[in-house]
Amino acid sequence: MTEQKFLELIEKLEAEVEEVSEAKRAEIKVRLQSVIEQMQAEGVHVPQRVRLLEERLTDEVVESMFDNMPV
Repeated sequence: MTEQKFLELIEKLEAEVEEVSEAKRAEIKVRLQSVIEQMQAEGVHVPQRVRLLEERLTDEVVESMFDNMPV
């Protein structure tokens, strides 16, 4: 896949993140991680904003695991 195609796919995922519920963001996180892995495998540069988005989504998923944990 060309770098431009990867960037178009990432832009689509970024837009989806802003439109969906928190529960659906976990699904997008998995898709984003897959795209990042494909980019790395093909030697395509992964933009910093993409890494930050993946980090943010990971934090949200981890935090949601503790939301209903008794204290």
